[in-house]
Amino acid sequence: MMILQAITSCKNLVRTGWMQSGVPPSSGDTVASHSFEAAILAYYLATELSKRGVKVNPDHASAIALFHDLGESLLGDLPKWASQRINKREAELEAFKEIGVGEDLFAELKNGETMEAKIAKLSDRLSTCIEAKRLIKRGYSVERIVESYMPEIERILNDPNLSLLRETVNEMLS
Repeated sequence: MMILQAITSCKNLVRTGWMQSGVPPSSGDTVASHSFEAAILAYYLATELSKRGVKVNPDHASAIALFHDLGESLLGDLPKWASQRINKREAELEAFKEIGVGEDLFAELKNGETMEAKIAKLSDRLSTCIEAKRLIKRGYSVERIVESYMPEIERILNDPNLSLLRETVNEMLS
């Protein structure tokens, strides 16, 4: 069954950026653990926005974040260098079609128009920065990953609704 193979791959696939930064595979997070964290963060952040009067569905934001990297189960976790040189979006879309589930969630994330997609994207980036800070505390030199993601987090937080989360996000990153 393709979905079980995809799940197994995500559970075993250590994220490439950590290894390229000198983090041994035994210390890097996997695609599955990253997606899990992003999904929980998305649910939490969407709930916080909902409390502030923003119309958003926390369950849907969480589902988008949970599925956002499932295509990597076939494609692998491509580093930024490769992602900037190939049409990663198209390759990931093909992977989702092959897996047979989550294509709609992936497309929504990539279109980035819904509040839930924006929260899922923020949660993805936030999870990476939080993991980087954990690794820094353990002595790994991954500061450049935090530095490379912060401008995008700031850009996302410039959205009028998402700006309501700025203090919460800053607390998470401190």
